[in-house]
Amino acid sequence: MIHFDDLVGRLPTDRAALLPEGLSLAAVRRTRNILSHDYRKAKKEIVWDVIELRIPAVIIAILD
Repeated sequence: MIHFDDLVGRLPTDRAALLPEGLSLAAVRRTRNILSHDYRKAKKEIVWDVIELRIPAVIIAILD
C-alpha cells in the first residue's frame, strides 16, 4: 500500500483520468502515512478493503 500511493501519484494525466470514481487520492496518502509511520493506528478492515478491492480496481482501470 505504501507503493500504491507512489504509483497513483506518478500516473500520467491520461491514465489518472481513468481512476475509479470516488477514489480519494488524499485518503490514499493518509492511509500510506498511517501505515508507514504508525501502523498500529491502522484499521485492519480498511487495509483489507484496500488490498482486496481498491488496488485491483485501480489496476484494472489504468490497464484497460
